This record gives sequence, C-alpha cells and structure tokens, in this order.
Amino acid sequence: MSASTERAKLAQRFSGDMRQGVSELARLGYPATVFQRMMADHGAVEAARRLVLDPTPTYGLWRLQELKRLDASVEMWVLLPWYEPLFDQPIRDQAERKLRLLKVDVDRELRQLVARLTSTA
Repeated sequence: MSASTERAKLAQRFSGDMRQGVSELARLGYPATVFQRMMADHGAVEAARRLVLDPTPTYGLWRLQELKRLDASVEMWVLLPWYEPLFDQPIRDQAERKLRLLKVDVDRELRQLVARLTSTA
C-alpha cells in the first residue's frame, strides 16, 4: 500500500475518532459546535491543525478542563503516537504547550489515554 493511501486511511481513522469524541462530549453537555463546523469545512485533520496552531487555548479547551475531560481534547489526540504521521513536530509541540499552559501533566495523561484506548481496541 502506498504512503498516501496509508495516510488517507489514518486520516479517516482520526476523523472517525473525532466524530465519536464529539458525540461523547455532546452527551456530557458540550456540543463542540465550533469544532464540528471546522471539521465539516476542512476535514478533521486540518480542523485539528488549525485549532492547535491557534496560539491561545480555545473556549473548548477551557470547557474540557472544566469537565475534567482534557483526554478528549484535540490537543491530546494530536499527541497520540499512532497519529504522529498526520501532524508535524511543530503542531505536536504546540499541542503539548497549550496543555501545559493548563497545568496538565501531559506525559502522565497521554500514558493513561494510550493505555485506555489500547485496552479497548
């Protein structure tokens, strides 16, 4: 399989994960309408890239912190090792920086998220 086909499949998987995450957050009372609109306009990977590159934490990131669900943030999912091919290092660095601004122990949270996701796969 070609690299572009692999990347397209990975982007499709990321898109599915983002849609599932939005559904889960809606059940918690946060519909993430801005992100949904961005995904509709640009696709999940580009929407994530744009959100992460915004230099200030978005309302959504603050809201997820209030809900104690930063594990569901785009910033955290951009850092997942299996999505690394979709996001270059400056984007991954910015995602980590934004989480650290919110006092997140990124390494610990990422380990927990990876463990949770791989145990249910």
